[in-house]
Amino acid sequence: MVADGSTGRRPVRWTGLFAALVAVVWLLSLSPDRPLDAAAPAGVGSVWPQAVRGSVSGSLAGGETYTPGFFLAADTSIGQAVSADGLVIRLVVVRGAEPARELRRLPADSAPQFFGFVAGQGWVAWAESAEDAEGRRTTSMWVIGTDAAGAPRRIVADAGDVRQTDSAYELAIADGRLHWTVPGPDPDPSTELRSVVLDGGDPRTTTVPGMWSPVAWPWLVDSIDAVAGGRVRLLDRVRHETREFVAGMADFPSCGATWCRSIILDDDNGGGRVDLVRVDGTQRRRMAGPDVGLPLTDVAVLDRFEVLTGLDPASATFQGRPLSLYDIARGTTVTVAADAVSVLCRGGFLWWSSGFEDRVSWTALDLRTLA
Repeated sequence: MVADGSTGRRPVRWTGLFAALVAVVWLLSLSPDRPLDAAAPAGVGSVWPQAVRGSVSGSLAGGETYTPGFFLAADTSIGQAVSADGLVIRLVVVRGAEPARELRRLPADSAPQFFGFVAGQGWVAWAESAEDAEGRRTTSMWVIGTDAAGAPRRIVADAGDVRQTDSAYELAIADGRLHWTVPGPDPDPSTELRSVVLDGGDPRTTTVPGMWSPVAWPWLVDSIDAVAGGRVRLLDRVRHETREFVAGMADFPSCGATWCRSIILDDDNGGGRVDLVRVDGTQRRRMAGPDVGLPLTDVAVLDRFEVLTGLDPASATFQGRPLSLYDIARGTTVTVAADAVSVLCRGGFLWWSSGFEDRVSWTALDLRTLA
């Protein structure tokens, strides 16, 4: 989930990932001196004075390093804490100035991962992955109430090879069930759609042909890399309906359930740009020029915002990069921070780190409060 891609996870084939890699090659080949707009964008505080923010330190008592993985409120997060000696990794709840409350504790040599955080229907769910002494990795599913006050409960002991895409939609809660995807076992490409009731039990599995990754419920997007002039397929897993985004000859698209982000490698000015366009091909607009980075896999968060970063490698090394939001409703870009390092977004919250080493802090912005 982090902006620099250092998740330690296995590679995945993902339309957005392909487009992002194309973007890096393209963007870094262009002049870093080309400004996106003549005037500097306005800040969040001036555009949305009612915006709700929160912050949390990247260091906990005892010298643990803390990385929030999900925000329940601006002052409450669930995340991973690594002990000062690096031997223990805990999943904890951090609420304001209160001491961190432990949910899970695992030895670091089991290479644990906590991912896929999602909230809905009174629950927060996530996946926990760890290796045994023989190096076999197992992924389990866990839930806790949205107040994060009780003890976590395991609802699936072995969820299979859960597909990780660095998306906010890796897991979904719908119709009283927790949903996830697993690559199919057949030689021909297929995807298993798995789910379990939130009270726990035996998972239910449906297999569909093709390689699919989840976007906003109930949609799946074709995981085969899109090419310029090609098509991006989407599948409604409930109604079994499909739709397609048809890319232009210069478009390298990645799509969510509603919007597609398309990198244009050559425009009329001889440079490049990033467009947003609805999946049905309508409402195309230029979102950014050639001087932006795209730190998130997901397209059009809340169907409203695109998250952008600057690309100057010198600033990233010494103080982070500028972070901004493109507001689809307003058609404008708004400055969020000047010094973002890692950028994450789930559950309506955007959060980013500032500082380095033992001076890291995290700031969260509730995007749902940006009216």
